[in-house]
Amino acid sequence: MPNITKDKAITVNEKTWWVNSAGSGLLTNSIKAMINQVDAMLSHHSKIHLIRFDLRLYEYTETNKIITVFNRKLFKWLKRKYNLKRIGFIWCRELETARQQHYHYAVMIDGHKANYPCVINDKIKDIWQQLDGSAYFPAHCYYNMERNDFRSIQAAIWRISYLAKNRGKGYKPAQTKNYGASRIRLKYIN
Repeated sequence: MPNITKDKAITVNEKTWWVNSAGSGLLTNSIKAMINQVDAMLSHHSKIHLIRFDLRLYEYTETNKIITVFNRKLFKWLKRKYNLKRIGFIWCRELETARQQHYHYAVMIDGHKANYPCVINDKIKDIWQQLDGSAYFPAHCYYNMERNDFRSIQAAIWRISYLAKNRGKGYKPAQTKNYGASRIRLKYIN
């Protein structure tokens, strides 16, 4: 049974953040993994650019292999285009009223290399379309966070906390994950 919180705030790495836990609550492991990756990226870069989007499929799949393929293609392009050393990401798999799953996704890159999503969004659409799906970008789909700027980080964490919502999770084979995140390690800053 997953650990679910309906708390309006969560403390991770000794910092407390407001989260969007309304409705079904949030999967604790998911939200903590997401915040850990934001912290890790900000420990390496004084600015990070986060883009939030959805990936829709036309057919149900039992695995998340399509996300692995998407990540490989997107990250290869991002690294080449922006000369990036690291890419942070967070995704979750959901299945609600449709017959096929969809994915909520957030990608994070060095904010000194990019701070507006237009070119990246076009590439995301192109890659996902090649994989036989459609990409959707909600209004205000990006955030530019600065290390030690609580307001900029809080706005992004509030937005991505939606990805950790409990509703829509679990409709999958046992071996298939509900969410995934990069494994960037925290760099200790003196």
